[in-house]
Amino acid sequence: MKRKLKTLFILITISLLGIVGLQVYWTINAYHVNKTRFDTDIDVAMQKAMDDCKKDYFDSIRVVLIKRLSDTGTKIKVDTIHEADTVHVILNIRISTKYASQQQPFNITTPQLAYYSRKINHKATLPEILTETSFYVPKLMQYLQFILGLSDISAHGKELMAYLKAHSNVPSDSLLAHNNVTPYGIYELPKKFREADSIKLNRYFNVELQKANIRANYKFYFSDKHTAPQKPNMHYSETAECSYEYHGFIFLGISPRGAQFFARAVFRNSQYAVLKSMLIPLCLAVLLILFTMYCFNYIVRLVIHQKKLAELKDDFINNMTHELKTPIATITVAIEALQRFNALNDAEKTQRYLQTSRAELSKLNNLVTKVLNIAAFENKNVELIIEKISVDEMINEIISSEKAKTTKDLNFSYINKDHIQWIYADRLHFGNVLNNIVDNAVKYSNEPISIVVTCFKDGDNVVFSVKDNGIGIPPAHINQVFDKFHRVPTGNIHNVKGTGLGLSYVKYIVNAHGGDIFVKSEINAGSEFIVSIPLNNG
Repeated sequence: MKRKLKTLFILITISLLGIVGLQVYWTINAYHVNKTRFDTDIDVAMQKAMDDCKKDYFDSIRVVLIKRLSDTGTKIKVDTIHEADTVHVILNIRISTKYASQQQPFNITTPQLAYYSRKINHKATLPEILTETSFYVPKLMQYLQFILGLSDISAHGKELMAYLKAHSNVPSDSLLAHNNVTPYGIYELPKKFREADSIKLNRYFNVELQKANIRANYKFYFSDKHTAPQKPNMHYSETAECSYEYHGFIFLGISPRGAQFFARAVFRNSQYAVLKSMLIPLCLAVLLILFTMYCFNYIVRLVIHQKKLAELKDDFINNMTHELKTPIATITVAIEALQRFNALNDAEKTQRYLQTSRAELSKLNNLVTKVLNIAAFENKNVELIIEKISVDEMINEIISSEKAKTTKDLNFSYINKDHIQWIYADRLHFGNVLNNIVDNAVKYSNEPISIVVTCFKDGDNVVFSVKDNGIGIPPAHINQVFDKFHRVPTGNIHNVKGTGLGLSYVKYIVNAHGGDIFVKSEINAGSEFIVSIPLNNG
Protein backbone atom coordinates (compact mmCIF):
# COMPACT_ATOMS: atom_id res chain seq x y z
CA MET A 1 0.00 0.00 0.00
CA LYS A 2 2.85 2.36 0.81
CA ARG A 3 4.41 1.69 -2.57
CA LYS A 4 1.12 2.38 -4.34
CA LEU A 5 0.67 5.58 -2.35
CA LYS A 6 4.16 6.71 -3.29
CA THR A 7 3.45 5.95 -6.96
CA LEU A 8 0.22 7.95 -6.76
CA PHE A 9 2.04 10.87 -5.19
CA ILE A 10 4.69 10.81 -7.95
CA LEU A 11 2.04 10.68 -10.68
CA ILE A 12 0.10 13.56 -9.15
CA THR A 13 3.28 15.62 -8.82
CA ILE A 14 4.15 14.98 -12.47
CA SER A 15 0.59 15.93 -13.49
CA LEU A 16 0.72 19.16 -11.50
CA LEU A 17 4.11 20.08 -12.92
CA GLY A 18 2.78 19.35 -16.40
CA ILE A 19 -0.30 21.54 -15.86
CA VAL A 20 1.77 24.39 -14.41
CA GLY A 21 4.36 24.07 -17.19
CA LEU A 22 1.67 24.06 -19.87
CA GLN A 23 0.06 27.11 -18.29
CA VAL A 24 3.38 28.97 -18.17
CA TYR A 25 4.04 28.07 -21.82
CA TRP A 26 0.55 29.28 -22.78
CA THR A 27 1.01 32.50 -20.80
CA ILE A 28 4.35 33.31 -22.47
CA ASN A 29 2.97 32.66 -25.95
CA ALA A 30 -0.22 34.57 -25.20
CA TYR A 31 1.87 37.48 -23.97
CA HIS A 32 3.88 37.57 -27.19
CA VAL A 33 0.69 37.45 -29.29
CA ASN A 34 -0.94 40.21 -27.25
CA LYS A 35 2.26 42.28 -27.31
CA THR A 36 2.37 42.05 -31.11
CA ARG A 37 -1.27 43.04 -31.29
CA PHE A 38 -0.61 45.90 -28.87
CA ASP A 39 2.20 47.23 -31.10
CA THR A 40 -0.07 46.97 -34.14
CA ASP A 41 -2.98 48.66 -32.37
CA ILE A 42 -0.96 51.68 -31.25
CA ASP A 43 0.32 52.14 -34.82
CA VAL A 44 -3.24 52.00 -36.14
CA ALA A 45 -4.34 54.42 -33.42
CA MET A 46 -1.61 56.87 -34.48
CA GLN A 47 -2.65 56.64 -38.15
CA LYS A 48 -6.27 57.25 -37.26
CA ALA A 49 -5.28 60.21 -35.07
CA MET A 50 -3.31 61.58 -38.03
CA ASP A 51 -6.37 61.13 -40.26
CA ASP A 52 -8.49 63.04 -37.75
CA CYS A 53 -5.92 65.86 -37.72
CA LYS A 54 -5.86 65.81 -41.54
CA LYS A 55 -9.65 66.13 -41.64
CA ASP A 56 -9.50 69.12 -39.28
CA TYR A 57 -6.78 70.59 -41.45
CA PHE A 58 -8.81 70.32 -44.64
CA ASP A 59 -11.84 71.73 -42.87
CA SER A 60 -9.77 74.75 -41.83
CA ILE A 61 -8.60 75.23 -45.46
CA ARG A 62 -12.24 75.21 -46.58
CA VAL A 63 -13.05 77.92 -44.07
CA VAL A 64 -10.12 80.10 -45.17
CA LEU A 65 -10.70 79.69 -48.91
CA ILE A 66 -14.44 80.30 -48.70
CA LYS A 67 -13.83 83.38 -46.57
CA ARG A 68 -11.19 84.76 -48.93
CA LEU A 69 -13.20 84.01 -52.08
CA SER A 70 -16.32 85.53 -50.53
CA ASP A 71 -14.47 88.71 -49.47
CA THR A 72 -15.68 91.95 -51.06
CA GLY A 73 -12.19 92.58 -52.37
CA THR A 74 -12.18 89.37 -54.37
CA LYS A 75 -13.91 89.24 -57.74
CA ILE A 76 -14.80 86.02 -59.52
CA LYS A 77 -15.70 86.22 -63.20
CA VAL A 78 -16.99 83.21 -65.14
CA ASP A 79 -16.97 83.25 -68.95
CA THR A 80 -18.78 80.54 -70.86
CA ILE A 81 -17.25 79.22 -74.08
CA HIS A 82 -19.60 77.26 -76.36
CA GLU A 83 -17.90 74.72 -78.52
CA ALA A 84 -19.24 72.08 -80.88
CA ASP A 85 -19.75 69.74 -77.95
CA THR A 86 -22.27 71.82 -76.04
CA VAL A 87 -22.57 69.20 -73.30
CA HIS A 88 -19.07 70.01 -72.10
CA VAL A 89 -19.31 73.76 -71.86
CA ILE A 90 -15.98 75.24 -70.78
CA LEU A 91 -15.99 77.84 -68.03
CA ASN A 92 -13.25 80.45 -67.89
CA ILE A 93 -12.82 81.46 -64.27
CA ARG A 94 -11.00 84.70 -63.56
CA ILE A 95 -10.21 85.73 -59.99
CA SER A 96 -8.87 89.11 -59.00
CA THR A 97 -8.20 90.66 -55.65
CA LYS A 98 -7.45 94.11 -54.35
CA TYR A 99 -3.71 93.56 -54.70
CA ALA A 100 -3.45 91.01 -57.52
CA SER A 101 -5.30 89.68 -60.54
CA GLN A 102 -4.86 86.61 -62.70
CA GLN A 103 -4.88 87.40 -66.40
CA GLN A 104 -4.84 83.75 -67.46
CA PRO A 105 -8.24 82.19 -66.66
CA PHE A 106 -8.69 78.68 -65.29
CA ASN A 107 -10.73 76.39 -67.50
CA ILE A 108 -13.14 73.77 -66.17
CA THR A 109 -16.14 72.08 -67.73
CA THR A 110 -19.70 72.63 -66.56
CA PRO A 111 -20.32 68.90 -65.73
CA GLN A 112 -17.22 68.85 -63.53
CA LEU A 113 -18.33 71.87 -61.58
CA ALA A 114 -21.85 70.44 -61.22
CA TYR A 115 -20.49 67.10 -60.04
CA TYR A 116 -18.42 68.62 -57.22
CA SER A 117 -21.19 71.02 -56.22
CA ARG A 118 -23.40 68.00 -55.49
CA LYS A 119 -20.93 66.92 -52.80
CA ILE A 120 -22.06 69.90 -50.75
CA ASN A 121 -25.16 69.13 -48.70
CA HIS A 122 -26.78 72.51 -49.16
CA LYS A 123 -27.36 75.04 -51.88
CA ALA A 124 -23.80 76.23 -52.36
CA THR A 125 -22.40 79.57 -53.40
CA LEU A 126 -19.79 79.86 -56.14
CA PRO A 127 -16.92 80.31 -53.60
CA GLU A 128 -18.07 77.13 -51.83
CA ILE A 129 -18.25 75.20 -55.12
CA LEU A 130 -14.80 76.39 -56.21
CA THR A 131 -13.35 75.50 -52.80
CA GLU A 132 -14.83 71.98 -52.85
CA THR A 133 -13.69 71.44 -56.44
CA SER A 134 -10.12 72.51 -55.63
CA PHE A 135 -9.72 69.50 -53.29
CA TYR A 136 -10.26 67.15 -56.23
CA VAL A 137 -8.62 69.25 -58.97
CA PRO A 138 -5.03 70.02 -57.91
CA LYS A 139 -4.54 72.58 -60.69
CA LEU A 140 -7.46 74.63 -59.41
CA MET A 141 -5.98 74.53 -55.88
CA GLN A 142 -2.66 75.74 -57.24
CA TYR A 143 -4.48 78.47 -59.17
CA LEU A 144 -6.28 79.67 -56.02
CA GLN A 145 -3.12 79.41 -53.94
CA PHE A 146 -1.14 81.42 -56.45
CA ILE A 147 -3.59 84.31 -56.84
CA LEU A 148 -4.36 84.53 -53.08
CA GLY A 149 -0.72 84.14 -52.10
CA LEU A 150 0.36 86.79 -54.57
CA SER A 151 -2.27 89.12 -53.13
CA ASP A 152 -1.00 88.49 -49.56
CA ILE A 153 2.61 89.16 -50.53
CA SER A 154 1.64 92.33 -52.43
CA ALA A 155 -0.35 93.58 -49.46
CA HIS A 156 2.81 93.48 -47.33
CA GLY A 157 5.21 94.57 -50.01
CA LYS A 158 6.71 97.40 -47.97
CA GLU A 159 7.72 95.09 -45.12
CA LEU A 160 9.18 92.52 -47.53
CA MET A 161 11.10 95.09 -49.56
CA ALA A 162 12.52 96.53 -46.36
CA TYR A 163 13.71 93.10 -45.36
CA LEU A 164 15.23 92.42 -48.80
CA LYS A 165 17.05 95.73 -48.69
CA ALA A 166 18.49 94.94 -45.30
CA HIS A 167 19.36 91.32 -46.30
CA SER A 168 20.58 91.57 -49.86
CA ASN A 169 22.25 88.16 -49.51
CA VAL A 170 18.88 86.39 -49.12
CA PRO A 171 17.48 85.07 -52.43
CA SER A 172 14.10 86.64 -53.09
CA ASP A 173 12.59 83.36 -54.33
CA SER A 174 13.31 81.70 -50.96
CA LEU A 175 12.14 84.59 -48.86
CA LEU A 176 9.39 82.64 -47.11
CA ALA A 177 11.78 79.77 -46.24
CA HIS A 178 13.54 81.89 -43.62
CA ASN A 179 12.44 82.04 -40.02
CA ASN A 180 13.33 85.71 -39.81
CA VAL A 181 10.44 86.64 -42.08
CA THR A 182 6.89 86.43 -40.77
CA PRO A 183 4.67 84.79 -43.44
CA TYR A 184 1.39 86.46 -44.29
CA GLY A 185 -2.11 85.35 -45.24
CA ILE A 186 -2.37 81.82 -46.52
CA TYR A 187 1.31 81.29 -45.82
CA GLU A 188 0.99 82.28 -42.20
CA LEU A 189 1.57 79.58 -39.56
CA PRO A 190 -0.65 79.66 -36.45
CA LYS A 191 0.94 81.07 -33.33
CA LYS A 192 2.50 78.36 -31.15
CA PHE A 193 1.43 75.90 -33.82
CA ARG A 194 3.70 73.14 -32.50
CA GLU A 195 2.15 73.20 -29.02
CA ALA A 196 -1.36 73.42 -30.51
CA ASP A 197 -0.72 70.54 -32.91
CA SER A 198 0.81 68.47 -30.14
CA ILE A 199 -2.30 68.91 -27.98
CA LYS A 200 -4.65 68.14 -30.87
CA LEU A 201 -2.79 65.03 -32.01
CA ASN A 202 -2.45 63.83 -28.43
CA ARG A 203 -6.19 64.25 -27.88
CA TYR A 204 -7.10 62.29 -31.00
CA PHE A 205 -4.53 59.60 -30.15
CA ASN A 206 -6.07 59.19 -26.68
CA VAL A 207 -9.52 58.75 -28.20
CA GLU A 208 -8.28 56.05 -30.58
CA LEU A 209 -6.45 54.23 -27.76
CA GLN A 210 -9.65 54.14 -25.72
CA LYS A 211 -11.53 52.74 -28.71
CA ALA A 212 -8.93 49.96 -28.91
CA ASN A 213 -9.27 49.35 -25.11
CA ILE A 214 -5.63 50.34 -24.54
CA ARG A 215 -4.92 52.08 -21.25
CA ALA A 216 -1.22 52.66 -20.88
CA ASN A 217 1.06 55.57 -20.06
CA TYR A 218 3.03 57.00 -22.95
CA LYS A 219 5.00 60.08 -23.86
CA PHE A 220 4.68 62.09 -27.07
CA TYR A 221 7.81 63.15 -28.94
CA PHE A 222 8.07 65.80 -31.70
CA SER A 223 11.30 66.20 -33.64
CA ASP A 224 12.50 68.34 -36.56
CA LYS A 225 14.57 65.42 -37.82
CA HIS A 226 13.80 61.82 -38.51
CA THR A 227 14.99 59.45 -35.75
CA ALA A 228 15.55 55.72 -36.13
CA PRO A 229 12.90 53.78 -34.20
CA GLN A 230 13.94 51.57 -31.31
CA LYS A 231 13.07 47.90 -31.74
CA PRO A 232 10.12 46.90 -29.55
CA ASN A 233 10.84 44.42 -26.75
CA MET A 234 9.05 42.86 -23.80
CA HIS A 235 8.55 46.16 -21.98
CA TYR A 236 9.07 48.82 -24.67
CA SER A 237 6.86 49.91 -27.58
CA GLU A 238 6.65 52.92 -29.84
CA THR A 239 4.49 53.93 -32.77
CA ALA A 240 5.79 54.43 -36.28
CA GLU A 241 7.23 57.91 -36.77
CA CYS A 242 4.69 60.00 -38.69
CA SER A 243 5.36 63.17 -40.64
CA TYR A 244 3.08 65.88 -39.31
CA GLU A 245 2.36 68.78 -41.68
CA TYR A 246 -1.21 69.74 -40.96
CA HIS A 247 -0.83 73.46 -40.18
CA GLY A 248 -0.98 76.46 -42.47
CA PHE A 249 -1.03 75.84 -46.23
CA ILE A 250 2.35 74.10 -46.41
CA PHE A 251 0.95 71.08 -48.23
CA LEU A 252 0.42 73.41 -51.22
CA GLY A 253 4.11 73.51 -51.89
CA ILE A 254 5.26 76.39 -49.67
CA SER A 255 7.10 74.84 -46.73
CA PRO A 256 8.86 77.32 -44.40
CA ARG A 257 11.82 75.77 -42.61
CA GLY A 258 10.88 74.12 -39.32
CA ALA A 259 7.16 73.93 -40.09
CA GLN A 260 7.21 70.19 -40.74
CA PHE A 261 8.20 67.78 -37.97
CA PHE A 262 7.89 64.13 -36.93
CA ALA A 263 5.64 62.70 -34.23
CA ARG A 264 5.74 59.40 -32.33
CA ALA A 265 4.41 57.98 -29.07
CA VAL A 266 6.65 55.94 -26.75
CA PHE A 267 5.34 53.33 -24.26
CA ARG A 268 8.14 52.47 -21.83
CA ASN A 269 6.14 50.04 -19.67
CA SER A 270 3.85 48.49 -22.21
CA GLN A 271 4.04 45.09 -20.51
CA TYR A 272 1.64 46.32 -17.81
CA ALA A 273 -1.01 47.18 -20.39
CA VAL A 274 -0.53 43.82 -22.12
CA LEU A 275 -0.71 41.88 -18.85
CA LYS A 276 -3.75 43.91 -17.79
CA SER A 277 -5.54 42.82 -20.97
CA MET A 278 -4.72 39.22 -20.01
CA LEU A 279 -5.75 39.65 -16.37
CA ILE A 280 -9.07 37.74 -16.50
CA PRO A 281 -7.73 34.62 -18.28
CA LEU A 282 -4.61 34.68 -16.07
CA CYS A 283 -6.71 34.83 -12.89
CA LEU A 284 -8.94 32.03 -14.18
CA ALA A 285 -5.87 29.96 -15.02
CA VAL A 286 -4.41 30.49 -11.53
CA LEU A 287 -7.75 29.59 -9.94
CA LEU A 288 -7.92 26.47 -12.11
CA ILE A 289 -4.41 25.44 -11.03
CA LEU A 290 -5.26 26.05 -7.37
CA PHE A 291 -8.49 24.10 -7.74
CA THR A 292 -6.59 21.24 -9.41
CA MET A 293 -4.02 21.27 -6.60
CA TYR A 294 -6.86 21.21 -4.06
CA CYS A 295 -8.46 18.24 -5.86
CA PHE A 296 -5.17 16.36 -5.98
CA ASN A 297 -4.56 17.14 -2.31
CA TYR A 298 -8.07 15.91 -1.50
CA ILE A 299 -7.42 12.68 -3.43
CA VAL A 300 -4.13 12.09 -1.58
CA ARG A 301 -5.75 12.76 1.81
CA LEU A 302 -8.65 10.50 0.86
CA VAL A 303 -6.30 7.69 -0.13
CA ILE A 304 -4.28 8.13 3.09
CA HIS A 305 -7.52 8.12 5.07
CA GLN A 306 -8.67 4.96 3.30
CA LYS A 307 -5.27 3.38 3.97
CA LYS A 308 -5.52 4.30 7.62
CA LEU A 309 -9.10 3.05 7.75
CA ALA A 310 -8.07 -0.24 6.17
CA GLU A 311 -5.33 -0.63 8.78
CA LEU A 312 -7.82 0.16 11.56
CA LYS A 313 -10.27 -2.35 10.18
CA ASP A 314 -7.52 -4.98 10.06
CA ASP A 315 -6.72 -4.23 13.70
CA PHE A 316 -10.45 -4.36 14.49
CA ILE A 317 -10.82 -7.76 12.85
CA ASN A 318 -7.78 -9.08 14.73
CA ASN A 319 -9.08 -7.72 18.03
CA MET A 320 -12.61 -8.99 17.35
CA THR A 321 -11.24 -12.42 16.49
CA HIS A 322 -9.37 -12.49 19.78
CA GLU A 323 -12.33 -11.09 21.72
CA LEU A 324 -14.67 -13.69 20.20
CA LYS A 325 -12.28 -16.60 20.64
CA THR A 326 -11.65 -15.92 24.33
CA PRO A 327 -15.25 -16.44 25.56
CA ILE A 328 -15.81 -19.28 23.11
CA ALA A 329 -12.68 -21.06 24.32
CA THR A 330 -13.59 -20.48 27.96
CA ILE A 331 -17.13 -21.81 27.49
CA THR A 332 -15.81 -24.80 25.54
CA VAL A 333 -13.39 -25.68 28.35
CA ALA A 334 -16.17 -25.35 30.95
CA ILE A 335 -18.53 -27.61 29.02
CA GLU A 336 -15.75 -30.14 28.41
CA ALA A 337 -14.97 -30.18 32.14
CA LEU A 338 -18.63 -30.81 32.92
CA GLN A 339 -18.78 -33.67 30.44
CA ARG A 340 -15.46 -35.46 30.98
CA PHE A 341 -14.49 -34.91 34.59
CA ASN A 342 -17.79 -35.66 36.31
CA ALA A 343 -18.17 -32.06 37.34
CA LEU A 344 -21.93 -32.50 37.18
CA ASN A 345 -21.68 -34.64 40.31
CA ASP A 346 -19.97 -31.78 42.11
CA ALA A 347 -22.52 -29.02 42.66
CA GLU A 348 -19.91 -26.45 43.51
CA LYS A 349 -17.84 -27.05 40.35
CA THR A 350 -20.96 -27.20 38.23
CA GLN A 351 -22.09 -23.85 39.60
CA ARG A 352 -18.64 -22.31 39.10
CA TYR A 353 -18.33 -23.54 35.51
CA LEU A 354 -21.85 -22.37 34.69
CA GLN A 355 -21.15 -18.97 36.26
CA THR A 356 -17.96 -18.66 34.22
CA SER A 357 -19.82 -19.61 31.03
CA ARG A 358 -22.58 -17.13 31.84
CA ALA A 359 -20.05 -14.32 32.39
CA GLU A 360 -18.28 -15.10 29.11
CA LEU A 361 -21.59 -15.24 27.24
CA SER A 362 -22.47 -11.87 28.74
CA LYS A 363 -19.18 -10.43 27.45
CA LEU A 364 -19.86 -11.97 24.06
CA ASN A 365 -23.35 -10.51 24.01
CA ASN A 366 -22.06 -7.05 24.97
CA LEU A 367 -19.43 -7.20 22.24
CA VAL A 368 -21.94 -8.21 19.55
CA THR A 369 -24.40 -5.57 20.79
CA LYS A 370 -21.74 -2.88 20.59
CA VAL A 371 -20.88 -3.79 17.00
CA LEU A 372 -24.57 -3.92 16.02
CA ASN A 373 -25.17 -0.54 17.66
CA ILE A 374 -22.38 1.04 15.65
CA ALA A 375 -23.82 -0.44 12.43
CA ALA A 376 -27.27 0.82 13.38
CA PHE A 377 -25.93 4.32 14.12
CA GLU A 378 -24.35 4.47 10.66
CA ASN A 379 -27.77 3.66 9.15
CA LYS A 380 -29.49 6.16 11.48
CA ASN A 381 -31.93 3.52 12.71
CA VAL A 382 -31.45 3.94 16.47
CA GLU A 383 -34.01 6.06 18.31
CA LEU A 384 -33.32 7.34 21.80
CA ILE A 385 -35.92 6.84 24.51
CA ILE A 386 -35.68 9.89 26.75
CA GLU A 387 -36.77 9.33 30.33
CA LYS A 388 -36.21 10.71 33.81
CA ILE A 389 -33.08 9.21 35.39
CA SER A 390 -31.72 9.51 38.93
CA VAL A 391 -28.14 10.77 38.65
CA ASP A 392 -26.82 9.30 41.91
CA GLU A 393 -28.46 5.93 41.27
CA MET A 394 -26.99 5.68 37.74
CA ILE A 395 -23.44 6.62 38.84
CA ASN A 396 -23.47 4.28 41.87
CA GLU A 397 -24.63 1.37 39.70
CA ILE A 398 -21.76 2.01 37.26
CA ILE A 399 -19.22 2.17 40.11
CA SER A 400 -20.56 -1.04 41.73
CA SER A 401 -20.54 -2.88 38.39
CA GLU A 402 -16.97 -1.85 37.65
CA LYS A 403 -15.75 -2.86 41.10
CA ALA A 404 -17.35 -6.26 40.65
CA LYS A 405 -15.64 -6.84 37.27
CA THR A 406 -12.05 -6.09 38.28
CA THR A 407 -9.55 -7.50 40.75
CA LYS A 408 -7.37 -4.38 40.63
CA ASP A 409 -6.74 -2.07 43.56
CA LEU A 410 -9.48 0.43 42.73
CA ASN A 411 -10.51 3.64 44.52
CA PHE A 412 -13.63 5.55 43.33
CA SER A 413 -14.71 9.06 44.34
CA TYR A 414 -18.08 10.50 43.33
CA ILE A 415 -18.93 14.17 43.84
CA ASN A 416 -22.30 15.74 42.95
CA LYS A 417 -21.35 19.40 43.42
CA ASP A 418 -24.74 20.96 42.66
CA HIS A 419 -26.81 18.09 44.09
CA ILE A 420 -28.41 17.32 40.77
CA GLN A 421 -31.13 14.73 41.29
CA TRP A 422 -32.56 14.08 37.84
CA ILE A 423 -31.57 14.26 34.19
CA TYR A 424 -33.49 13.42 31.03
CA ALA A 425 -31.68 10.93 28.80
CA ASP A 426 -31.82 7.45 27.31
CA ARG A 427 -31.19 5.17 30.29
CA LEU A 428 -29.52 2.37 28.33
CA HIS A 429 -27.35 4.34 25.92
CA PHE A 430 -26.35 7.20 28.21
CA GLY A 431 -25.56 4.68 30.94
CA ASN A 432 -23.34 2.89 28.40
CA VAL A 433 -21.58 6.22 27.69
CA LEU A 434 -20.47 6.69 31.30
CA ASN A 435 -19.82 2.97 31.71
CA ASN A 436 -17.50 2.94 28.67
CA ILE A 437 -15.53 5.94 29.94
CA VAL A 438 -15.16 4.47 33.44
CA ASP A 439 -14.25 1.05 32.01
CA ASN A 440 -11.47 2.64 29.88
CA ALA A 441 -10.20 4.52 32.93
CA VAL A 442 -9.84 1.19 34.76
CA LYS A 443 -8.25 -0.58 31.78
CA TYR A 444 -5.62 2.04 31.08
CA SER A 445 -4.51 2.80 34.64
CA ASN A 446 -1.74 1.27 36.71
CA GLU A 447 -2.44 0.22 40.28
CA PRO A 448 -3.41 1.69 42.61
CA ILE A 449 -6.22 3.13 40.46
CA SER A 450 -7.88 6.39 41.46
CA ILE A 451 -10.96 7.57 39.56
CA VAL A 452 -12.95 10.70 40.37
CA VAL A 453 -16.46 11.13 38.94
CA THR A 454 -17.82 14.66 39.24
CA CYS A 455 -21.26 16.03 38.34
CA PHE A 456 -22.15 19.74 38.19
CA LYS A 457 -24.25 22.32 36.39
CA ASP A 458 -22.93 24.56 33.62
CA GLY A 459 -25.68 26.95 32.58
CA ASP A 460 -28.50 24.86 31.11
CA ASN A 461 -26.26 21.80 30.85
CA VAL A 462 -25.26 19.07 33.21
CA VAL A 463 -21.60 18.04 33.06
CA PHE A 464 -20.11 14.66 33.99
CA SER A 465 -16.34 14.50 34.48
CA VAL A 466 -14.43 11.22 34.76
CA LYS A 467 -10.80 11.75 35.79
CA ASP A 468 -8.23 8.99 36.27
CA ASN A 469 -4.54 8.64 37.08
CA GLY A 470 -3.80 6.40 34.10
CA ILE A 471 -1.14 6.34 31.41
CA GLY A 472 -2.64 9.26 29.51
CA ILE A 473 -3.14 9.85 25.78
CA PRO A 474 -0.33 11.08 23.50
CA PRO A 475 -1.05 14.56 22.01
CA ALA A 476 -0.95 13.11 18.47
CA HIS A 477 -3.96 10.89 19.29
CA ILE A 478 -6.10 13.36 21.27
CA ASN A 479 -8.13 14.38 18.22
CA GLN A 480 -8.50 10.79 16.97
CA VAL A 481 -9.68 8.92 20.05
CA PHE A 482 -13.33 9.31 18.98
CA ASP A 483 -12.69 7.94 15.47
CA LYS A 484 -14.15 4.56 14.70
CA PHE A 485 -11.68 1.65 15.05
CA HIS A 486 -8.95 3.96 16.39
CA ARG A 487 -6.95 2.59 19.31
CA VAL A 488 -4.25 4.46 21.19
CA PRO A 489 -0.98 2.51 21.61
CA THR A 490 -0.77 1.30 25.20
CA GLY A 491 2.98 1.42 25.65
CA ASN A 492 4.11 -1.18 28.17
CA ILE A 493 0.56 -2.43 28.84
CA HIS A 494 0.03 -5.45 26.58
CA ASN A 495 -3.01 -7.07 28.14
CA VAL A 496 -5.55 -4.35 27.24
CA LYS A 497 -7.90 -5.54 24.53
CA GLY A 498 -10.60 -3.71 22.65
CA THR A 499 -12.32 -3.09 19.37
CA GLY A 500 -11.77 0.65 18.90
CA LEU A 501 -15.53 1.22 18.81
CA GLY A 502 -16.23 2.31 22.39
CA LEU A 503 -15.41 6.00 22.23
CA SER A 504 -16.90 6.33 18.74
CA TYR A 505 -20.15 4.99 20.19
CA VAL A 506 -19.81 7.36 23.18
CA LYS A 507 -19.44 10.44 20.95
CA TYR A 508 -22.40 9.43 18.80
CA ILE A 509 -24.71 8.99 21.81
CA VAL A 510 -23.61 12.27 23.42
CA ASN A 511 -24.17 14.18 20.18
CA ALA A 512 -27.55 12.46 19.77
CA HIS A 513 -28.50 13.90 23.16
CA GLY A 514 -27.60 17.39 21.92
CA GLY A 515 -24.41 17.49 23.98
CA ASP A 516 -20.67 17.32 23.45
CA ILE A 517 -17.64 15.49 24.80
CA PHE A 518 -14.08 16.69 25.41
CA VAL A 519 -10.90 15.08 26.63
CA LYS A 520 -7.89 16.45 28.52
CA SER A 521 -4.85 14.27 28.98
CA GLU A 522 -1.15 14.22 29.81
CA ILE A 523 1.22 11.32 29.41
CA ASN A 524 1.61 9.42 32.74
CA ALA A 525 -0.59 12.01 34.47
CA GLY A 526 -4.02 10.65 33.60
CA SER A 527 -6.97 11.67 31.45
CA GLU A 528 -10.23 13.53 32.03
CA PHE A 529 -13.29 12.95 29.86
CA ILE A 530 -15.94 15.66 30.13
CA VAL A 531 -19.49 14.94 28.92
CA SER A 532 -22.01 17.77 28.68
CA ILE A 533 -25.71 17.33 27.82
CA PRO A 534 -28.78 19.57 28.28
CA LEU A 535 -30.20 19.34 31.78
CA ASN A 536 -33.81 19.19 30.58
CA ASN A 537 -33.48 17.13 27.42
CA GLY A 538 -37.18 16.55 27.02
